[in-house]
Amino acid sequence: MRTLRPVPLLALLLLTLSGCGDLSYLAKLGWHQGAIAYHSVPVQDLLTDERVTLQIKYKIRLVQEVKRYGEENLGLKKTKSYSNFFETKGPVLYVVTACEKDKLQFRTWSFPLVGEVSYRGYFTRDDALQEKDRLENTGYDTYLQQAAAYSTLGWMKDPIFSSMTQWSDAALANLILHEMTHATLYFKGETDFNEQVATFVGNRGSVDFLTGWFGPQSKEVEEARAYENDDLVFSEWIGQACDRLSAFYGKNISTEEKLRGREEIFRTLQTEFKQVNTRLKTNTYKNLEKLGLNNAVLLAHQRYVHRLDTFDLLHESLGKNLRKVIEVLKKVQRSGENPASFLKQWPTERRTDTLVSRIEDSLPATP
Repeated sequence: MRTLRPVPLLALLLLTLSGCGDLSYLAKLGWHQGAIAYHSVPVQDLLTDERVTLQIKYKIRLVQEVKRYGEENLGLKKTKSYSNFFETKGPVLYVVTACEKDKLQFRTWSFPLVGEVSYRGYFTRDDALQEKDRLENTGYDTYLQQAAAYSTLGWMKDPIFSSMTQWSDAALANLILHEMTHATLYFKGETDFNEQVATFVGNRGSVDFLTGWFGPQSKEVEEARAYENDDLVFSEWIGQACDRLSAFYGKNISTEEKLRGREEIFRTLQTEFKQVNTRLKTNTYKNLEKLGLNNAVLLAHQRYVHRLDTFDLLHESLGKNLRKVIEVLKKVQRSGENPASFLKQWPTERRTDTLVSRIEDSLPATP
């Protein structure tokens, strides 16, 4: 299973209280994050506790191995995350996304240090529903998601949540590498790009890790490849869907005509997705058939998978070396270059090999 998506940086917003107007929201995050930190238990205590099940101990050790692989083989940032364990009931977070009704444009929130963020996260469902209702009453499309995990970008010790121990090995490896990528690469104000690079690293990195751990023909590798396949298939479909809607919203017609016309497009997309569903190998996107589509639903899903084929091009041009991909993106981050613009121009520049050579010259030798 991998029906819940991880979400980055929630608790990092706690560090931005100074100068931020929404103190009540951040104070609630701070209280819940403090409670998680206080009630977390060192994983070493659990590994030596005879009352803890073998299943939980196995998953803890798997997380530790994935973390080691990410740090040593991929060059992901070394942190103290996943050294503690927290017992949770239900989803870790609830995430609210909002969009304009007559254009594909997120409602964003701005914070010091992290820049603009295209969602708000809540530790309780009631708080999330209140925010969802408030945004709908203001005139936005909304979408409420449950989240499996979050990252504090390495500023705090992210725990292993007990719910993670119910995940398959492939899904868990993907999740940990996804979150580790957030702690390694963060482009201020680029929520979508941050999610997309984490999705790519989680997909590719989990296949590589599981191949070495279980063998190339294992069911774990087969499952990891299935997640990667589904993200690529879904990326293509939702990209085309959003392009169609953007073209429609760009017409010189009234807002009322756009609101009426989009409903027909949504119905068509829902029908077309049934065919896409036959190409999917996991349950990651199965619930989309049951959802009522709106702009927020589409953009919230696209947030994770847009441009995945372009990341593949970058990966291939660097010899399918994921560590080099991460090093290239670290260089882009340090340079201040817009990461989306970098990826967009990569297919053209890579043909001349000039950009590849310039970047590879600056990379450390791969161990």
